[in-house]
Amino acid sequence: MGLYKRGLVWWMRFTYKGQQVRKSTETTDKKLAERIYHKVKTQITEGKWFDVDEGNQRTFEELAEKYETQVFRELKGWRSSISYLNQLKDFFGKYRLAEITPARIDDFRQMRKNKGVKPATINRQFKILRRMFNLAKKRWQWIKETPIIEMEPNADVKRVRHLSFDEFNKLLNCCEGKLRDIVIVAAWTGLRQSNILNLKWNQVDLLARVIVLSSEETKNNESLRIPIANPAYHVLEVTMKKNNSKSPYVFYSDDGMPFKAGRIQINFKKALRRAEIEDFRFHDLRHCFASWNRQSGVDLDTLAELMGHKDTRMTRRYAHITPVHLKKAVELLEKSYSEYSTKLAQSNIDVVKQTA
Repeated sequence: MGLYKRGLVWWMRFTYKGQQVRKSTETTDKKLAERIYHKVKTQITEGKWFDVDEGNQRTFEELAEKYETQVFRELKGWRSSISYLNQLKDFFGKYRLAEITPARIDDFRQMRKNKGVKPATINRQFKILRRMFNLAKKRWQWIKETPIIEMEPNADVKRVRHLSFDEFNKLLNCCEGKLRDIVIVAAWTGLRQSNILNLKWNQVDLLARVIVLSSEETKNNESLRIPIANPAYHVLEVTMKKNNSKSPYVFYSDDGMPFKAGRIQINFKKALRRAEIEDFRFHDLRHCFASWNRQSGVDLDTLAELMGHKDTRMTRRYAHITPVHLKKAVELLEKSYSEYSTKLAQSNIDVVKQTA
């Protein structure tokens, strides 16, 4: 029988008009796959089967639904990207797949630009769109060719915004309730907001002064050990001593569950306004951790480990930050040369006087 498996799904293989055809039955049930296969073989024998180009039959909305239920919701952090997928559905949903041309994709690009959307955001949406069409072609065989999707140029310039220690302390004085502790731990560990809000006590080892995240809890799917700096250690130590709840979380609301990210963002923006700090996001606390370490003399390889980067390409954004001890070294060099230049000038004056 011409049935075989790809992953969990059954596929059928048969010859039609002298050419071998491979087509998904779109089911994991072998008995159902057998019925579909036999039906197709019967249609071929009776001359009633046609190789329909599904790109002219399937709509983008169908593709989006299949992608969301079978692929998208299995991705780590999919909730942060759901709005991107919804915007793609709103624009392309009514079109058949064959109607989504490079020109129509450019219309979407221009629409997003007119709304002031940054190139990096447009590229994130295009990556989703490209993934969807690749699956439609290779896994589900709904289309024979994928449309060309040109990414936005100059979108990879990484934003680095960090606070001075004075600005950071000013911000802390404007934070209310648990937000102050959350901000301190974020800035002195470099952990992402999701990791901070979902931090559990079994991930915190105060004796060894480390926070340990498993590979399932990090963005790059690798485990991470972060040494706990004194400011964060003090917050965690006090929080543990005061903790009389059965909640496994370090920071939690009245129901024992983690604080909602939206609530934290609202309160964080209020604190920024009170502190009169502009152009700063919660994620930039991670940049504070990296920049402060770099200023203190931490090399890029070590910083990459602390940040959980697989290599130093992401860490290179901090390469322009000159460590304080290097600045002092250059200042000493400048001072030494200045003293030498002064002595040389004085020596030349003395020689002139002697020959006069």
